Amino acid sequence: MAGIPTLQAHLCNATPPWSGLVVLPRGASAAALVKTPPGFVLRTVQGKKCGTPSNLFDEFAQALAFPDYFGHNWDALEECLADLEWLPAKGYIILVADAQAVLPDDEEEYETLLEVLDDAGEAWSKGQTAEGRRATFHVVFVIAEQDKSKRKRWELEEFSLIEPKTPKPKLNSKHSTKRSKK
Repeated sequence: MAGIPTLQAHLCNATPPWSGLVVLPRGASAAALVKTPPGFVLRTVQGKKCGTPSNLFDEFAQALAFPDYFGHNWDALEECLADLEWLPAKGYIILVADAQAVLPDDEEEYETLLEVLDDAGEAWSKGQTAEGRRATFHVVFVIAEQDKSKRKRWELEEFSLIEPKTPKPKLNSKHSTKRSKK
């Protein structure tokens, strides 16, 4: 997996991409593998409940405890994602589990979702939120390895859950420690 950025390092920074893809190995759970940084809020959206825009709005509203005034449309979703005053935090991470099930039959609506999520991430990074504060905001689309091919184009950067191994420095045998003579 050389060249794939690690998710954990990215989640702590208010830098794009705001949405990314994580492919889980068989039997792994994203919730168990993604460590929530201190002071951050982590919420999970169930992709299997997001087959239509209407269902997607309902699932985001439930997962993020949107206020009663949420209008259940794309503009309202973008507005609430760039507010979140009811979930005070240093940063926000949304896991979209079973991402292959999100709007599977409508690429145009899927692209609209990605645009809304990117706009929300950018708003948080620039302090263009309802409260005018800056925070980290990322959405992680999570799929099992065997489900990656269920969508032709994910339109997302892929992240690795595994931190790269840092090679241990080798001791140079040419330089020996000299003992002091007394």
